Amino acid sequence: MGTATTVLKTASVIFGALILLAALGASVVVSYYDERIAEDCDDTVGTIGQAVGADEGQCQDAKDQRDTLDSLVSPLNVVGALLVITPIARSLLGRGRE
Repeated sequence: MGTATTVLKTASVIFGALILLAALGASVVVSYYDERIAEDCDDTVGTIGQAVGADEGQCQDAKDQRDTLDSLVSPLNVVGALLVITPIARSLLGRGRE
């Protein structure tokens, strides 16, 4: 039983770290979207292009994708942190009882 518990705790920490890396990646992509939207959509030419439909909805699509990714960053951080911290805390608390 001790070996299985150790394997599960290790897997949880690794999986949590991967989720935290995914959150970091999503955050980087959100920053990239922000830069591109500022360059291509929020200037005068981009605003006019959106108004006449010359951008074919690409600016709005980019904003929607950015918002979706941005809404995923916080939950990914929370889940990843819990998956990393919980097994470590349980191990430390379990050692105190022995």
